[in-house]
Amino acid sequence: MPLKQFKRIPIYVVEEHNDALQFIYSAIGGKKLPLEGTALLHLDAHPDMLIDRKLKGTEARSGRNVLPLLQIENWILPAIAAGHISQVVWLRPPWARQFCDGTRPIYVGDHPTTGELRVDSKEPYYLSDALYSAHLKNKRKFIFTSTELSDTSLAGDEISNQRYLENLNISQPYVLDIDLDFFSTGNPFLMLYENIKLYDRLLPIFDFELPDTDDDETLAKVVASREHQLEQLEKLFQHLEQDNNLDKYEGEKSRLYIMVAELSEAILSEAERLKEEPDWWAVFAAGCTRDQDGLPYHISSKEEIQRLVKNALVPLLKGLPPPVLITVARSTEDGYCPPQQVDYIQSLVLEALKELYDTEEPALHYLTANTLK
Repeated sequence: MPLKQFKRIPIYVVEEHNDALQFIYSAIGGKKLPLEGTALLHLDAHPDMLIDRKLKGTEARSGRNVLPLLQIENWILPAIAAGHISQVVWLRPPWARQFCDGTRPIYVGDHPTTGELRVDSKEPYYLSDALYSAHLKNKRKFIFTSTELSDTSLAGDEISNQRYLENLNISQPYVLDIDLDFFSTGNPFLMLYENIKLYDRLLPIFDFELPDTDDDETLAKVVASREHQLEQLEKLFQHLEQDNNLDKYEGEKSRLYIMVAELSEAILSEAERLKEEPDWWAVFAAGCTRDQDGLPYHISSKEEIQRLVKNALVPLLKGLPPPVLITVARSTEDGYCPPQQVDYIQSLVLEALKELYDTEEPALHYLTANTLK
């Protein structure tokens, strides 16, 4: 059946990035986007391409019921598993390098034993979170492209610019998705108990070493070992959240236990000095970002932000056909887009979008989201 069309391109501005998916699902329900086969053009300092390790494939394919189960780092792959998105183009700023640049097919589907959602990608991004599986059921293929977008990416001659745009291979219909932390990127965990250098001290506890070979047998062992490590750490921090110490912890007293116990004493001492309760889940979340090179961090100057909008975003979108809808994530309450810069960045981006397209007045969902819950 032919798709319906919005009279004008809608723009939805959300705070937490996973809230953008509800508007994509609404467009599918309203037959503005197809049930299957939409492309996502994703400008962000983070890929957001992880999976909650406990999310079942059946949950991912449960329509809007999956939305409350998602978080900012894992909202895209469930929509792919459901078939709604078949192509993702991640345009990253120069300081974000979580994936190697290039285009590749990836399959997402159910682990044959647990039914949990997994991928067949052997890239470090997935191995370090124990999300790889060589065997998948109910699998879906999608095309994933990672490419740097800087203020010089489209500063060449007409032929080189056209080649850059053609390599993105954006197919219609597509959704334009912009995270404002693309333009300036914070790392909220750097300031967590920074007096005791917490972020550095988490590295040996959460560290993950890539294997030398990538045959299926080796990777199966690596994933199993990493999964055990992450599960053990989760249990330790869950106990800390409940008791504020590990005195009555009845789990495995491994090397990890000793390291976390030593760290917890330092955190308790620092929290007492600051006259606050320790935020153990924040510490755990910070540790989960310490695999590989950690999170990107680059606080842009006002001039850098202006150049990225004028010389990167605008020429990029001028060279592409219009999207069906646009989602914009502020990502400032969690510290990824600097709070002192977010309103300025948002104003520049929205102004550029209005000049480029015939758009609706932006729907500022972030202003009403908390009052609706």
